[in-house]
Amino acid sequence: MCVGDILGMCLGPLATCVKYLCGAIGLGLLFTAGAVGIDLMADWPIILIILASILALIWCIMAYCCELKERDDEPQYLAKQFELICETQEIVRQYEVRHNYASELADGCIQISNTIIGMFFTQLIYALILLILFLIATIWFIPVGTKAGFIVGLFFGFASITIIAWTAYTFAGRSICKVITTAISNKWELYNFMYTIGFAVVLMCIASIYFIFLILFFLFRSLQGLSYDNKPQDKLQLMGICCCGYALGIIVCAFIYRESTSILGRSIFNAIDGLVKCDRNLSFNNPYISSPTKLLYVISNVISTQIVNVLDTAICIAVLTVGGFLIFSNSEEVAKENITWKSLLAPTLYFCVNVFCAVIVQTMKSMFWDNEIVRFTKVNIRQQVLITHLMTLIIFFFMPMVTILKQFSLKGIEAPGTLAKEEITIKKITYSCILGQLSNLVLLSIGEWMTSHGCQPVRNLALSSSDRILTQSLNYATFLSASGQIIIVLTLGIIATASHALAGYAGILAAAAGFLINVIIITPLYYIGSLSQDGAKLCVASHVTQVVSERFTKMTWAARNYMIYLKITNAGSAILLAFTFLGGALYLFKVDNNPLIDFNGIFGILFGIGLAFLIKGMTVGSVISISRIFDLNIYESGIAAEIAKRNTLTLNRYFDNKHLLSIFWVFIITITDTILLFIFAYFFGKRGTPGFLLGHTIIILFLMSYSIINGQALKQSRYYNEVDDKLSKRGKIYQSCVQGDMLATVIEESTAIPLIVYLLYNTILVTCAYPFFGGEGDLFVEKEPETKFF
Repeated sequence: MCVGDILGMCLGPLATCVKYLCGAIGLGLLFTAGAVGIDLMADWPIILIILASILALIWCIMAYCCELKERDDEPQYLAKQFELICETQEIVRQYEVRHNYASELADGCIQISNTIIGMFFTQLIYALILLILFLIATIWFIPVGTKAGFIVGLFFGFASITIIAWTAYTFAGRSICKVITTAISNKWELYNFMYTIGFAVVLMCIASIYFIFLILFFLFRSLQGLSYDNKPQDKLQLMGICCCGYALGIIVCAFIYRESTSILGRSIFNAIDGLVKCDRNLSFNNPYISSPTKLLYVISNVISTQIVNVLDTAICIAVLTVGGFLIFSNSEEVAKENITWKSLLAPTLYFCVNVFCAVIVQTMKSMFWDNEIVRFTKVNIRQQVLITHLMTLIIFFFMPMVTILKQFSLKGIEAPGTLAKEEITIKKITYSCILGQLSNLVLLSIGEWMTSHGCQPVRNLALSSSDRILTQSLNYATFLSASGQIIIVLTLGIIATASHALAGYAGILAAAAGFLINVIIITPLYYIGSLSQDGAKLCVASHVTQVVSERFTKMTWAARNYMIYLKITNAGSAILLAFTFLGGALYLFKVDNNPLIDFNGIFGILFGIGLAFLIKGMTVGSVISISRIFDLNIYESGIAAEIAKRNTLTLNRYFDNKHLLSIFWVFIITITDTILLFIFAYFFGKRGTPGFLLGHTIIILFLMSYSIINGQALKQSRYYNEVDDKLSKRGKIYQSCVQGDMLATVIEESTAIPLIVYLLYNTILVTCAYPFFGGEGDLFVEKEPETKFF
């Protein structure tokens, strides 16, 4: 039997199934479309969005049912599975105490799962409260004619982010119970499980955002026809403001779902690391550390890595979806187009096509086989990135031709001539998309190398940490972050400038779409590093056999550094989207493109910089204040005391009140930011607000670039020493290394990443409330000289 015969046997039935499936879908769409009056030829973008959303939703449900569904006898089943891999006899002989680590691991996984999932239901109530407070405070500043649509958009956004948050929390909690048992078979099963979980979560983000937004879009489209007083371009602009309410609804609720989770996770991490003294091992087999402390250590890593970054991705996708309405509403050609949704939904259509491409790419997730786990993981992760970039490159060559008008202009309504951009063509939009995509690939490669163990400064950082030279290790981290910072800033600056020169602010929006589109594949790769890291901690906690433990350790060694891909993608796309909304605000304000026209613009830039640092300081302060009040204990009497007290100590004692405290801090930071922003707008108005948006965006770009490189490098140095200590049988983690990791914890997660949420919140709020922010202002207003008659 030749190779062709084998391929024919395998692909023949598959081709037949695909043929009948396509036929069934086609007939179903044909009859359904005829019944409701949809023209399949003209309305194909709507059908494409619906099909992509349905595919993403079905894929996520299937992943949950196949991989994460809870059994009726879950505790007993997990205990039996863990008995196969837990080394209990050696522990019994060593401490002369019978300790069932398999049962403890099963109970601990279930506690972690229930605690993480329970966080969502607590946050749901406070997210709704914060949304209502935001609505009451800001509805007075929204333009007349859009208030009802803005309110509807807010609550649609609340529904969308709630579904995404529930998915992220549920998948994170359930995966803890399954990740260890999955590694029993082989490395491929473990790799496939982690990839599948991440792929399902990001698909649910897309399904929730696009399907709910499509309903909102049809609602606004039907309502705008009720009034015939406004011109088509005026109606389209008002519709864009209403759609911005959808993005703000997502962001305001994300303050609770995302930011309180980040603060809590980082606080727990800092509190537990703060208990470690010089030369004391922090590993979970240390009998002097209580059981709740071990469980909290795992929870802190799960909620502050998986959940936080996935919600950042969802926010960026939602803002990109709304950006098309804000920018293209300034085009007379788009407003007069009979079928306006082709241009307005262009970024959404790119993502929907990429959903189908991503389904193909994920089938090649383990194309290259290698018996060595580190090489197997590295090679397959890299080939996934290259293949998805190649596919999206093809998308950007063809999709703009069927979604964008052949030629249009951006002039705005009564906007200054300096903002007008004539003769924007399909070719210019295509170039902008490709520039954004290629810049993403370049920054991913540079960021990965500058924080990897293959980079000599990173190895020097790790060695100086193990030699207890704290100042030297921080110097290396500063050198790396400063070097990486300038590369990221210059790259994004060049891309934004080139895209703006090609197609104005529509070009920057296209570059943002190109920068973000590959997040569908980057997110599963992020989950490989995150879940393998969690599994490695659980293995050490319960003395799992060396075969299974090494699978997690080696996969973490290979995949952990690639977690920076998602962080750079989220941060870079947020900056480009902020520049896009800056352009939208300028059109609405009807002001010149130059914010440095007078003192007001200069002060606006300084105020934007100061507000970013204020948010940074308050976020770090919240982490410090919560971590200081954790009353965790290290028992000095050994494992006997730990066994005696582990049943009396529960996670609730440490967790619940700290969770509410983190939510309280989010309320304080958000309210402070909003009040200061409106006070500034009252005094400076359109003379200072463009400068504020520019300064705020640029300084956050610097802060995020510095922090991501700095934090990732410090974390890599600690993991480098942990593995080295384990292999050399030293079993020590020095104080300098622990302090370096604590610094990385505060710098990276608690300061840099949350600025994405506040950056997009401030820019969209300024855009939606443009009558107030674009007003004259009451301070430093140059009044015309009075004419005196003698």
